[in-house]
Amino acid sequence: MGFKKEVIDEIHLFIIWENARKETTKLFTEIRKKFKINQVYEITWTPDNVIHNLKRFYGVTLPNPEKKAKQCGKGSFLLVIVTDKNPIHGVRGTSMGKQVVNTNIYDTKRKIRQIVTGEYPIHGSIHQKEANHDLTLLLGKNIEQIREECKIDWDEKIQPFNSDLIGTRGWKDLNQLLFVLNNTIDYVILRNFEMFPDISDIKNNGDIDLLTNELWQIPYILNFEKQINGDLSGYNRTEIDTSSIKFDIKYVGDNYLDEKWSKNILKQRRKTDSGFYIPSKEDYFFTLLYHIVHQKAEFSKKYQKKLIKLGSELGFKELLSDRNNLEKILTNFMKKNEYRFTNSWTYKINHNEFTRLSQVIIKVLKHEGITELLRATKGKIKRTVKK
Repeated sequence: MGFKKEVIDEIHLFIIWENARKETTKLFTEIRKKFKINQVYEITWTPDNVIHNLKRFYGVTLPNPEKKAKQCGKGSFLLVIVTDKNPIHGVRGTSMGKQVVNTNIYDTKRKIRQIVTGEYPIHGSIHQKEANHDLTLLLGKNIEQIREECKIDWDEKIQPFNSDLIGTRGWKDLNQLLFVLNNTIDYVILRNFEMFPDISDIKNNGDIDLLTNELWQIPYILNFEKQINGDLSGYNRTEIDTSSIKFDIKYVGDNYLDEKWSKNILKQRRKTDSGFYIPSKEDYFFTLLYHIVHQKAEFSKKYQKKLIKLGSELGFKELLSDRNNLEKILTNFMKKNEYRFTNSWTYKINHNEFTRLSQVIIKVLKHEGITELLRATKGKIKRTVKK
């Protein structure tokens, strides 16, 4: 005797951009054929920030935000939040390649686009990750908060919402920024997070080291003052509580750590009581070891204290203030897990700079176009000459 699989309702959204609003009645009728409408917002962005908001909202999938603004309009638009009580999932082609999507939403979006004139004046979330990303940036609320609000039936009133994307004018505090990260990408803060959300130490002494598998989204989500342009390893800044804070972005496959290890760090990450993601205790201990032994970071008293504390909790009895012991412990860990040092010749062959740059070029060409590739190449040459 089999068990019937429980179907979990999904929260999704459609955006009816300004240029499609004359067909709102027809669009609502079509949407209601498959979904329950929970809430409708009329969102108004600051005119001077429309292009910037579009760029942040769509990220790398939007090669020409000025063209998109003309297609969609720069005025107020409708955000329609819906519930799909019978979600069906399948593989469909998207701007980011083939993905598993909610086919009900995907097919409805394609259908209602035929009702309106113009090119793509309708947006729809195609899976839960995109829905969470979109709602978080648009409203400053994640999908679970919206789900709670959707328990109350829509009163047929459209709520005005006059606000740019969250973080457009900088971040109120680190908590706000981390909340957005939690609901848009996979990441971990690698180290020096013990005092978070207090960033006074970061302001005075350094940056925030972040590892992700979604590098291309980071500059848009965090609203970096200087977008990443071709050189994917540079420092980038965003404003938090009136202070310009540097982020040092590490990503899977960047040769900072073994690619397999980077993936496992993200897979094994843990959430702190303060609500942000850090490495597991073991990964934290060994990434600190790697940072000191292999990346030649200063073996400061601060790092010694952290290693002794973590090592004690993990059961290491060796003298952790001795560099020779640290190297032996790290080497054993790397061998046990089949991780490689990124300066080894075997690792460099499989993860060489030519391969990395080729992947970057393909990505930029696909999502940004030849003009952006030429501009990024010019910037890379200038930085190389300066060095």
